[in-house]
Order: sequence, then C-alpha cells, then structure tokens
Amino acid sequence: MRFSFLVALLSCLLPLSGAAARDASERPVVAIIDSGVAATRELQPLIVTEYDLGTDRPRTPYAPLYDHGTMVATILARETGHNVGIVSIRIDDAQGCPARGTPPCQADPALIARAIRLATDLGVDAINVSLSLSDDPKIVRAIRRAARRDIPVVLAAGNDGLDHPGNLRSAKAAFPAAVLVGALDAAGLPWEGTNRPTAEQARYVYRWQRGVDVPTALANGAAATATGTSFATPIETARLIKASRTGHAMAKTLSRGDRGRIS
Repeated sequence: MRFSFLVALLSCLLPLSGAAARDASERPVVAIIDSGVAATRELQPLIVTEYDLGTDRPRTPYAPLYDHGTMVATILARETGHNVGIVSIRIDDAQGCPARGTPPCQADPALIARAIRLATDLGVDAINVSLSLSDDPKIVRAIRRAARRDIPVVLAAGNDGLDHPGNLRSAKAAFPAAVLVGALDAAGLPWEGTNRPTAEQARYVYRWQRGVDVPTALANGAAATATGTSFATPIETARLIKASRTGHAMAKTLSRGDRGRIS
C-alpha cells in the first residue's frame, strides 16, 4: 500500500519502534483535510503526522481549535476498525470562524487546493474532504490531479436540503475517482438537510451513508453524536478502504458506484 511509502517518508518526524513501523506500514492511509485532528487516546496510535497550512505561525500540533476534524477522524477510525493511518492536513484560519461559520472556515481556494495537492504528493490511499468547497478552478484542478493518480477524493454533498449536491463540479471533473456523499437518518431514509443527487444521470458518483446522530468524539475525547454530510463522508471513505485492500484498486471500486441510489 501507499502507506509504506509514507512511513518511510515521515519516519524522521515520528520515531516508531520496529514493531510499530511494521504495523503502520500495513495500514491504508487517509488524508483528512479539515480543522485539525486531536491526538485523543483513541486516535493517537493512528495519527501519522499533521501539516498545518492554516497559518504561517507555529501552532501546537494535534490541538485543534474546533471539534469538526476530530469528529470526522473518529468516525473514520471506528468504521475501519482502527485499521487506518491518518494524515491531518489542517486548514482552519488562525483568526477563527466568523459568526455562524462552520469550521474550518477557510475561504482561500488556493490554500484548499494546496492541501489537496499535498495529500496527492504524499501518495495517500484516499482523501477525505468533509467540507463544502467552492467551484474555484484551482480546487477543481487539484481534485482532478488526485484522480489522475488513482487517489479517491471523498466529498461531502452539503447540508442545504437542495435537489443537487455541492462540490458537483469537482466530482464531475474527477469522475470516477471522486465520490459525493449524502446523509441518511437512522431509518435509512434521506436526511431532510442533505443535498440530494440530480435527476439526470450525469457523470459523477453519489453515495448515501448514515449522517444523523453518528457516534463520535470531541477533541477532548468526550463522547458525542454528529449530524450532517460531513459525518457521512468518512463512513464512505472507510467503506472504500475496506472494499479495496490496496489503494490502486479503489478507483475501480468507485466506478461501480450507483449515482443517486440509496445504498
């Protein structure tokens, strides 16, 4: 798996024992582009490293200001049976979120594109983006670049209750190696807040996963539940990881996805 390359690349950053390095090299790795991931007791053994792109000033690693990224990472970890390596790519603005903003509150498309390119260059097995992105060409190009390297990019469909998903331009540009994820409730029905797939059979992949009251944990390790497509997205990322034991086969797994079907 690509993760063996990452272990070698990052060994100077994280001193692993021989046994730990061997165990780590057998795990798939996912880059989580978000508000940062806390080194909770549950996640610490899985974290490979963190890149903080949100500021030029040093910030304490693995100490995010917001819970969002940790909640996403915890869901991913549990859905993979804790058999995953996590690269945290932190993009939250050091100035914090504006009123009613949803972390990581990063408005600079160039920085988001840079995060996606970084994950691609690291050779991760999948990129999890539980965010609503703009259709800025820089972001679209970065996601297409990942797809050309057979790296799946898993994107939240958005929480506006619309009849079309967010992140659609990127998903079409990276078809079939990108997937949009909508949220189901506990009964397996579409959540009222989810952005749904379009009626026409366009060239993109859309998946449904549970996204209502999903068990997870906050940055301080406390138990919590979460609702939204952000939290359905890591469940789909985990499904892809488990369905394909090697990162090279993931694009084929994605291409078999049914657009708009509840699954």
